Amino acid sequence: MQEKKFVTSFRHAKMIQFGILLAIEITFFLILICNPSTSRFLYSSKPLFLLCATIWVLMLFYLICLIYDFYKLRSFALESHALNKVAYLDELTGIPNRHGLDVIFQTYNTPESVREICCYMLTISNLAEINEELGRQAGDAVIQAFAEILERVGDSFGTVGRNGGNDFICAINHCDEDTLNHFTASLTAETDAYNLEHPQAPIRLRSAYILNSEENIAGFPELLIATYNKLYTQS
Repeated sequence: MQEKKFVTSFRHAKMIQFGILLAIEITFFLILICNPSTSRFLYSSKPLFLLCATIWVLMLFYLICLIYDFYKLRSFALESHALNKVAYLDELTGIPNRHGLDVIFQTYNTPESVREICCYMLTISNLAEINEELGRQAGDAVIQAFAEILERVGDSFGTVGRNGGNDFICAINHCDEDTLNHFTASLTAETDAYNLEHPQAPIRLRSAYILNSEENIAGFPELLIATYNKLYTQS
């Protein structure tokens, strides 16, 4: 956040400098063009002409430097965006990774913001079998395919992400039983359609969820832990 504020302030300062210099350059030319007597006086005095010419060249050089600063600032912004993608997006699937999810989930920082959340966790139950029989590349392809399905379905319900390894999360906002059933049905339909096209490596899911309007867990970290425990302790 501090870095973003610095870049914004720096850009504004450079834009002001650029505007002032450009206005001075234009004013200088207008004076020479619109006032012939001033032009004749300037050209008749060699020391004054050299002084003005030097100042004008220096201002032009500074103007070019400002343009270069804008170019470097744009490059810096692109590099920063790329680094943020590396830091917060999962490399294999392109959806938020654990760090990205942590940043998003920090917005659920009050009991009121968590009250109507459904925390939905999923894991591909046959991933180890796919890796063993078809190879790790096939397993990665299945992870990517499911991430696309989860993102396509889940983005209209809330936030989705990969919590590391074979764990996926969807935090469904303003969730009740009808919303939960709609999400589950949509996800099942998309997964079934994929499995019909890929019978050699179908996606089989194990899932668990907590509808917090029923459980009333006070904080989001506790909601995550409870859902995770439910996913790995249920039969």
